[in-house]
Amino acid sequence: MDQSEVVIAHSHYCRRCSSCRTWTRCETIEELQQVFSGLDGRPVKSCQKCRANKTTKTKNAPAKRAGFDLDEYYQTHEDFIDSVSSFLELNDNHITDGHFQPLRMKATFAPDLLIESEMSMTCCAQDTDLQRRVVILLRNDIFDCSGYFFHLRKVTERKDGPKFHLTCSRSVFRSTERDPLSVKRYTDSKEYYDCRGELHISFSKSNGSAIMIYEHCKHPKPDKFHMTPAVESYINTHKHFAPRHIYQNLLQMMDKSQFEKTELYTITRQQVYNVWRSINKTGWERDAANDYRSAQLLLAEQDGYRLVHSLQEPGVSLAFLTPCFTDRSMYSLAKMTEIFIDSTFGTNKHGYELYCVLTEYDLVSLPLSYLLLDTRGVQEEGKRGSRLTAWFTALRGEGLCPNVVHTDKDFAEVTAASIAFKRDNSNYNHHLCLWHSLRAIYQHLTGKEKDKDSDAIGSARNSLRTSGLPQYLHFLSDETDWILSKGQTKQCTSAQASILRGMVKGHLLRHPLLPKVAFDNADPQQALVFETYEEIHASSIKELLSYCKCIDQPKVFRYFWRNWYRPEFRNVGSRWEIASLCGRPGSVASIPISRTTMRLESHWRILKKDYGSNLVRPRLDVLCYIIFNGLVRSRIQLHLQVAAGREKPSAYKDFVNVWRNCAEAVDQTTINKRDGFYFTDKDKWVCSCPAFVFNSRYLCKHLVSYYSSPHPDGNGRYAVQPPPSFTPDLFQEQLPLIRFNYFDQAVPVAISSGVELSYSGDAETGTSAYVQELASLQLSPSENPEVREDNDEESMGLLRIINWVTGDQCENNPRMQQDICRSIISSRSPEELIKKFKRPYEEAVGSSRPTGHTMRKAPKSYYYMRPNNDYGKNN
Repeated sequence: MDQSEVVIAHSHYCRRCSSCRTWTRCETIEELQQVFSGLDGRPVKSCQKCRANKTTKTKNAPAKRAGFDLDEYYQTHEDFIDSVSSFLELNDNHITDGHFQPLRMKATFAPDLLIESEMSMTCCAQDTDLQRRVVILLRNDIFDCSGYFFHLRKVTERKDGPKFHLTCSRSVFRSTERDPLSVKRYTDSKEYYDCRGELHISFSKSNGSAIMIYEHCKHPKPDKFHMTPAVESYINTHKHFAPRHIYQNLLQMMDKSQFEKTELYTITRQQVYNVWRSINKTGWERDAANDYRSAQLLLAEQDGYRLVHSLQEPGVSLAFLTPCFTDRSMYSLAKMTEIFIDSTFGTNKHGYELYCVLTEYDLVSLPLSYLLLDTRGVQEEGKRGSRLTAWFTALRGEGLCPNVVHTDKDFAEVTAASIAFKRDNSNYNHHLCLWHSLRAIYQHLTGKEKDKDSDAIGSARNSLRTSGLPQYLHFLSDETDWILSKGQTKQCTSAQASILRGMVKGHLLRHPLLPKVAFDNADPQQALVFETYEEIHASSIKELLSYCKCIDQPKVFRYFWRNWYRPEFRNVGSRWEIASLCGRPGSVASIPISRTTMRLESHWRILKKDYGSNLVRPRLDVLCYIIFNGLVRSRIQLHLQVAAGREKPSAYKDFVNVWRNCAEAVDQTTINKRDGFYFTDKDKWVCSCPAFVFNSRYLCKHLVSYYSSPHPDGNGRYAVQPPPSFTPDLFQEQLPLIRFNYFDQAVPVAISSGVELSYSGDAETGTSAYVQELASLQLSPSENPEVREDNDEESMGLLRIINWVTGDQCENNPRMQQDICRSIISSRSPEELIKKFKRPYEEAVGSSRPTGHTMRKAPKSYYYMRPNNDYGKNN
């Protein structure tokens, strides 16, 4: 016994047992040595109690036999099937017997035995994939002979070859692998037995043979469904459905005449998926072993798709163009003035990020190009940005020259797009997504997202020097001492963060083409006031600085200055240019039509939920197949329907819904304020009310009121004309922001009650350039791509729901009214109330989005939704 393992505590000798991990104490060292000594007197690590328990378990365990009930050497596969079938038919009656010894048989396969056509055991000796194939075939042979199904548990690597271990599917060891409560079943639960069923298959590299050992206690044969031609025909007919839907339909059709001769209730979801995949994989699989090569070959076969040759790096990048970009007879590059760039993850099994360049063509979102990128294994500076730059440069070389590029706050995309599209393009502007910007601001102010370098006083001091500031911002030099001071150490409260967020949102949405907002509590204006680029920038900083001084938060001002308001100075890029709608000082003659990248977010949602939900992280060729035949094809089809007048794009449907909401709010007060306070200009289509600036479609009730007339019933309301008919250039980047055709500009006519209102519409792009451009932005570590909204309509939505439930529409439903009253009292937040009643409200007013559709269904006519118009209800 090792004396170093003995511990003396309170005059007792003690030692810990290696099995039960308990301490044993004795008065003397001799007694302790006796406890940890074996029968032969040699020291052991376990105590006497543990060794006694082990002996008891060994006596109760069934005795293992060294011999086999069947031990044969097989030269052909047919001899093996005949011998095993005869043996099991004679010795296994599928009746459980607790005292029965397990059947044991051993089969040795000759090296030249053909398990499948032209596939011998010798061929499998060195190939792991073939070995697994042989194991599956032998497992199926055992199932056909015995009725017992075995699952592969593990593979043991040996010097002479691997050994595969399989377990009976009804063994008690299988029942403990998954939590029964977490399994969603469509059939009855399984019954498990203590059959000790095991199947071992080992391969020998030295002599090219294989040995299979079977050991199993008999028990009732489990029901296992064999795929019949009728079921395979049904799956082939419905191959465009998801496998889970086919499986559920088959279970519901088990009593049908076409399946009456089959035991369809025993079919498994995996069987359905295997058949479904074998039928469909011919559409995408070109190389079974290499899915990257298979995706390239599949791309070469598609009409209108073209590979970007500079980004064909196996394991790193794969880029291609879509027909929406290559078909110049159908799509004009001159109309692609705004593009959107974003990426998503979790779309394939290799971990590639999927990037997309998307444009809005005739108000329909069309994908122009895709890039699969994975730079985790690349060791070089600017590895991701340099490849993005090469991708955008290839698109520029093909003729793409956008005026506005929309991205989220990913500065690898910002820098790469600037290098590729800004060159020789005086109208170029880069715009950060408004939604992502406001979310980043709110998360920083509330402390939900930490930025280690957000309070960089040194960089703030350099950028606030008079020599680095433009002339219109020299007033900041007088505030330098306060800006660089410490101030409050606590972060902003939730109320202060909300005020700052709303203030910054108003600043980012200002533009020289839009009038200055006239607030009700401010001094009235005498006319529309248009500010210059410099006036907008300076007044926004003054307002922010004034509020930050009120709450004594110089650190907050430094954060906004560094990340959102800083102008360009020396070799440091401007943050205000990419954050606000103003863009660059020389490009104020146009205003971006879009403010966010939500089109691409919706694009990813459609890809993952509608097309990719059947497969979890598929191969690259499967992902490309989904993009070709599902995602891109559906967008092209929608554009063709819009061009033919058979469908309206979702952007126009949103515009119509906003028009209808504005039409319901038109009254005499609206007209009075339109002419005497906001000075709304119909010809330029601008208004100085806050709703006009904050609305993404530049609509407000004051502009809509120009197309209204007093209601003929004399009830004080106004009848409003339908919205302008759809045209591809309805929204414009110049004034007027909304383009009306000749018919839409007709003089408003009084509408009699009972008349339906309807409308109808007929350079150098290498790594060094990228690194230099990225360095000019002076990014913090959390922003550097190489180192690593709240809903404003929520309160209005809650108010609309409450008005609907307590109004005339639900007067015959007292249960609904009682339910919402109880919910108002018990709900902790407005979100819970909206979540509970939003769906019934949308279904009642006809604005819900049906399952399976990606665009909302608009009501037939807004005229019938008005309280005093009962014509539609009566008819």
